[in-house]
Amino acid sequence: TLVDGEIKLVKEPIRHGYSFPSSVYVTDKGELLVGCAADNNRRKDPSRYKREFKRDWGSAEPYRLGDRQMLPEELAAEVLRKLRAEAEKMAAHRGATVDAALVTVPANYQSHKRKLVKQAGLAAGFADVELLEEPVAAAMYYTWSGGVVEEGEVLLVYDLGGGTFDVTMIEIKDRLIRVICTGGDHRLGGALWDEAVVVHLADEFKAQTGLDSDPMDDPEVLNDLFLQAERGKKTLTLRDKAPFRVTHAGQQVRVELERPRFEELTRHLLDRTVELTREMLDDAKAKGSERFDKIILVGGATRMPQVRARLVEEFGQEPEVFDPDESVAKGAALF
Repeated sequence: TLVDGEIKLVKEPIRHGYSFPSSVYVTDKGELLVGCAADNNRRKDPSRYKREFKRDWGSAEPYRLGDRQMLPEELAAEVLRKLRAEAEKMAAHRGATVDAALVTVPANYQSHKRKLVKQAGLAAGFADVELLEEPVAAAMYYTWSGGVVEEGEVLLVYDLGGGTFDVTMIEIKDRLIRVICTGGDHRLGGALWDEAVVVHLADEFKAQTGLDSDPMDDPEVLNDLFLQAERGKKTLTLRDKAPFRVTHAGQQVRVELERPRFEELTRHLLDRTVELTREMLDDAKAKGSERFDKIILVGGATRMPQVRARLVEEFGQEPEVFDPDESVAKGAALF
């Protein structure tokens, strides 16, 4: 509940759901495919596929997908419309309808971006759309389901998702959550780690074949490289090396990427998250908050071992991690 503009925590049980890709594909007949259906068709024509449009939220420049031009918020409305339909199927046995939505947003979203989020929800058919800040939702889940956060603690929420990076200092006191300070970069996310791997694979192809032709100039090859990069990044989270194959211009090369090399290729991105975190901490200090008790990790990209290791190196404490992929959504469900 809201108390004087702050959120009062109410502990409730939470049911497990399932994740849903925020992606859209436009067929050659103009049909919109959303989520898994979009992902399953992206290889057919990568120019008709789009995801991570959260990074371009509020842009006046539409995407061209086939013969259609659509703004980021229009694509988001299609995802929300599909989610609403799926939720109504789940609620049908209770005779319920899904008329309202709670949508989480980055804490540093300006008012015009928040307005666009609400408009996307209304365009998706919801009668009412409320917003909740993502680090607040994550803190709620860590406190009331994870049990790793206690009342009276100040948290550093490090949120590295697929398309964005947000870092926030939050205080939990007297059953209230208060955002002290926030920062980040709406274009810095796990997708940039994938991009660094793709560039490396293209360079390795040219080095091994001696060809001047760049694999990144072929849309279908580029799409395949990004798919491999995303899978490889996840493999390197668990193993010391990952295999890749680059096929282009009638040539095929194999590339094996070891974790130390992967960390070297992406070090500048991790450096940037630390820089933004320290900037946020400086702002918090200016507001009278000079310390935090725990670091909590949010977002699937925080599973990369180098993230945890770097935070320990920089701040001298082991981060807490509890369901980083879904903690924001489940915290919203609690709220």
